[in-house]
Amino acid sequence: MRSKVRKVKHNYHYSNPTFIRGAYKKALLVIDSCETEDHFNATQNYLSNFLMMFSDKVEDRIYETDTFNLKMFDRLKKKFLEKKLSLGW
Repeated sequence: MRSKVRKVKHNYHYSNPTFIRGAYKKALLVIDSCETEDHFNATQNYLSNFLMMFSDKVEDRIYETDTFNLKMFDRLKKKFLEKKLSLGW
């Protein structure tokens, strides 16, 4: 008789640090690939969505997050501004 095969749930949940680091690495790749003004606008949206994704909604348009996520967001914003200045935008 065949045994039942159990489905294994993946370990990528929003609160999982592995998922957060993966999103951070992808954000770095998005920033590095910016070349035009449209790219910069899309990257700006990606960064704000990154922060909202890992934050908890407190009130309308008010979110709170932990310091780890906030430090990652600050590093991404700094990297984004450096990229903008290096291309003369």
